[in-house]
Amino acid sequence: MTLKELLRGVNYISANLPLPTPVEHICAHSEECTKGSLFFAMRGQTNDGNNYVNDALVKGAAVIVSEFPQPDSVPHIIVENIRGAIGIMASNFYGNPHKKLKIIAVIGTNGKTTTANMIGNILNFSGKKTAIFGTLGANILGKELPCDLTTPDPIDMHRLFAEAVKDGCEYVAMEVSAHAIHYNKTNGVTADIAIFTNLSQDHLDFFGTMEKYSATKYSYFEEKNCRLAIVNIDDDMGLKIYRNIDMPIKTYGLNNPCDTFAVDIEYKPNGTSFIVNCEDDISEIRTKFIGEFNVYNALAAITACKTLGIDLRRIALAFMKMDPVKGRFNVIDGGKKVIIDFAHTPDGLKNLLKAARRICSGKLIAVFGCGGNRDTKKRAVMGRIAAEYADFTVITSDNSRDENPEDIIAQIEQGYREISSDYITIADREHAITYAILTASPQDVIVIAGKGGEEYMEVKGIKIPYSDKKVVEEIFGRYNL
Repeated sequence: MTLKELLRGVNYISANLPLPTPVEHICAHSEECTKGSLFFAMRGQTNDGNNYVNDALVKGAAVIVSEFPQPDSVPHIIVENIRGAIGIMASNFYGNPHKKLKIIAVIGTNGKTTTANMIGNILNFSGKKTAIFGTLGANILGKELPCDLTTPDPIDMHRLFAEAVKDGCEYVAMEVSAHAIHYNKTNGVTADIAIFTNLSQDHLDFFGTMEKYSATKYSYFEEKNCRLAIVNIDDDMGLKIYRNIDMPIKTYGLNNPCDTFAVDIEYKPNGTSFIVNCEDDISEIRTKFIGEFNVYNALAAITACKTLGIDLRRIALAFMKMDPVKGRFNVIDGGKKVIIDFAHTPDGLKNLLKAARRICSGKLIAVFGCGGNRDTKKRAVMGRIAAEYADFTVITSDNSRDENPEDIIAQIEQGYREISSDYITIADREHAITYAILTASPQDVIVIAGKGGEEYMEVKGIKIPYSDKKVVEEIFGRYNL
């Protein structure tokens, strides 16, 4: 592909090399450069790609794209907004694959992963080949590809779109994070449907205030980003989107008048059932998903799939056959009932504990920690929530990163000053889980929150192999529970 073809649709300021220059490869990390590469020199949170231009050239880069002036000796393109340019250029490089797909974007603090996976499973069950991109990686018709971020960076995203098209996919259900919106990762990609799940406290380490965080989520709902919105009308931000955006919109919820709602909800130890009314089409839904928050996720998925032309009876059948998402309210029963979940926000933890309480006949025991180098303001809040909704808590570590785990635990403990509740602190997560399981009675339920399906513990820049699920299974096996 030539540089001229790559620049189609990009407003650039200047170029000091011929536009017919061939480009063999594109990248945003200098170590990935090879002969004929185009290197995007971008400023990130911790590193500035402009400091690695020489490294890229040594490795064979043929073109440097930057917002900043470069020496004449450097073959370069100067653009006004590199984060806007990279999406368009990556799309051009891979042949604009997103234009051959129907894209369902899921936005919100909690529920993105489950909702996207529900949609993907329903569509695939209905014969519509669908890829799923999100926190769990990329899944293209059962082929799992690694993806380190909730929303892939633009180059990876368009490469995955191209892979999906090559494999015959018609649809992509993908999570779109607040960071992705802030960094304009989806620039040039217009989703056919954008779903808003909910808004609650998270990522304040990055956004600073809830106002900035919520404004970022809200900003996605513009014509350039999506053609139709589906929003949770019971959420204040969902209601704001509904009242203010100028595009086709559908609503779902449990407490306010809306297009899709559920009645006769029954929560059981092995799942949930309800009657759904989707735009006056009515069916019974039986799922293996547990909790009210999963009813909301299901309503979002039902509304999206019905909008895409899937019959409601077909959707109901898909739910009957669908297993819970990895690391989301996964129940392990080895004589004592353990629930593993990714809940890592105050609202997520509250919803998880409320759902677990419904299937608990004894004490509800929580095991959780908070991630290091992340929103410190939520730590005491999550401690207060655990104190209120659990009978006993084991406060422990969770990806301490560059922080001292004991300092994080001490901040969580502050939440227990407002509500009296029993707890213990055990910094070693495996020991904490062992303690919780061995001291629980058969009637108790142990909720292990924060990591879900993650298979590592991040400490001092190193990802150490670790899995809550494997730890629980080893404990059950070791102690013959």
